[in-house]
Amino acid sequence: MNKVSQKYLSIEVNGEKAYIKKDSLGKLREVNAVIFDCDGVLIDIRESYNRAISETVSYILEELTGLRLPENTVSKETIYLFKRSGGFNNDWDLAYAILMLILCSLPEKFQEVFEKNVNTTQGEGDLLKRFLFIKNGIRREYNPRVLDNTITRLGETLRQLAKVCDASGIASLEGKIINLQDAPKTQKIYAIAKSFLSYPGGVGESILTSVFEEKFCGSRLLKEMYGQEPKFYRGRGLIENERAIIRPETLDQLAFMFGKANFGIASGRPLRLAEYVLSGLLDKFNSEALVFFEEIEAAKLNKPNPFSLLRSSNGLKPFTYALYVGDSMEDALMVKEANKMNPHFLFAGVYGYSHCKDGVIRDFLEEDADAILPSVNELPIVLKTVKGGKCRERSQSL
Repeated sequence: MNKVSQKYLSIEVNGEKAYIKKDSLGKLREVNAVIFDCDGVLIDIRESYNRAISETVSYILEELTGLRLPENTVSKETIYLFKRSGGFNNDWDLAYAILMLILCSLPEKFQEVFEKNVNTTQGEGDLLKRFLFIKNGIRREYNPRVLDNTITRLGETLRQLAKVCDASGIASLEGKIINLQDAPKTQKIYAIAKSFLSYPGGVGESILTSVFEEKFCGSRLLKEMYGQEPKFYRGRGLIENERAIIRPETLDQLAFMFGKANFGIASGRPLRLAEYVLSGLLDKFNSEALVFFEEIEAAKLNKPNPFSLLRSSNGLKPFTYALYVGDSMEDALMVKEANKMNPHFLFAGVYGYSHCKDGVIRDFLEEDADAILPSVNELPIVLKTVKGGKCRERSQSL
């Protein structure tokens, strides 16, 4: 860690530490455009998307087995470990990965009953009817208390598997799950579990996606977004827990520095969900440089593919260097990929709205981020400090 820390200057901003890569100082002084990720950067998602992952997994497993997952099974640390691999920017993918591992780790007798009931419902097109049939069949034929010991061990299994995933995401996971135990049997139950979840698939097509979006959106917003009534959950949407991180004055300061035309958004969040939280703040961005889920999905090019970043940058006026502000390893990897095509992007990682702040800082330092900030609101101060040549090295302990 000492070798890494020697590469960085440490400055204090609003009582928190920011880190500036020494070799990037010259380029940072020439930054005249900024592109933002949305989740974890502009919007605090700690009690929304992250909770939707764990609540989706817990709901489906509890309905199937009758047993409640221990609260720390899908822990904040586990979610962080999966996301740091660079392959789970899509939260549906992450919920799917966790569920597949759990279903493939349950006892063989449960898997036999599960397989029988899934196969029996193959022709049922109604998701809720199919789900209830499978659930009731399992409850009749299997004693959930037998699962107690297995379920208590799942948390550690998930953490260990998360540590060995890579930027290929689900692809990196499949082989590891199948080879955890008896490969032919696990491969068979993997196929059954995939059929049960109908993933990938949208709302109304996949049990996993439907439960996730019903938990996240709530009834009213789900109907607005997808034109469907909820089937599994009718409570308050977790999106109501979200708050904007970015302050209007931060955007005003950046507009003064670069002009409004030179900052945009490249995010995998749906536009309507960004509008729901950010509201009028979106008007402060260059509308030609806003890229959201809909455009990325149409192109089938998710992070760390640089499509969204390059597309957003095309909407900006000419720039010397554009700084992309993100909160994850996928964001850092995306900037590296973008630089292979256009070497005029820098990366600033933010850590203040993560559940694992120390781990995120270490990841960004090891990934050679150009800057590491407490939050997006410190960006104008840091850029002014860098451009004014006021950075100086301070002692630090990492």
